[in-house]
Amino acid sequence: MKYFVLAFLLFVCSSAYAGFFFKIAVDNSSYSSFILKSLKNTEIHTHFIIQKIRENYFDISLVDKNYYQVSIKRGVSLFHKKLLLYELTPTFSDRFKHVIWVTYDNIVVRKEVYNLNNKLMLSYGYVDELPQVEPGPPAVLHKGAGCDKPLNFRGFELYGCKRIDKNTKHLIFSDGLNKFSVFVDKNVEVKKISKKVIMGNYVYRKSQGGDTYTVVGYVPFKIMNDVITYINNKEEKHESNE
Repeated sequence: MKYFVLAFLLFVCSSAYAGFFFKIAVDNSSYSSFILKSLKNTEIHTHFIIQKIRENYFDISLVDKNYYQVSIKRGVSLFHKKLLLYELTPTFSDRFKHVIWVTYDNIVVRKEVYNLNNKLMLSYGYVDELPQVEPGPPAVLHKGAGCDKPLNFRGFELYGCKRIDKNTKHLIFSDGLNKFSVFVDKNVEVKKISKKVIMGNYVYRKSQGGDTYTVVGYVPFKIMNDVITYINNKEEKHESNE
């Protein structure tokens, strides 16, 4: 659970005080839903979840088109405003589908994320009206920040590395749309593989090569397993070359 909370920091948070709806898969079988008129007096736990998952901006130019079939509808009307509707369907079975409504200034008005079984993992958006939000670019992770080597797994590039303590490191991957975190605990082993859905994210934990890997994000469990093998092989090669 601690890694899931840390992975929340991967997402860009919003600070706009406006009415909105929010629905998220809490686990494998249930959802939590909110319809709030303002964030100002929201219960602190709910406020934290909403801020850390919700995104203000979406820029289609940052998405790797080799991995998505992109459908664009222009002039969709909502709140008496013309919007762009993006439907980004994975070309392969290795990441999640996104449906995003944005203004022509790239401000996210509504967003939905679906897994490979077309199950809704999360959705959110403004209700009643679109508030005044200053246009601007999305926050961009600095590619390779804090990393000692580049990694690229099926279009997911390594955008950041952070040492949590002397035995644990946090790797952040993104293809411009779907994202995931990998936490590597050195010299720690668990007996069982764990697969969970927690707050809209897949969470997969497994030991390999004497270390334990926890993957959190918007990719299927099979891909998480492949990511672990990929990173473990890179780690072994890196250590053998030292």
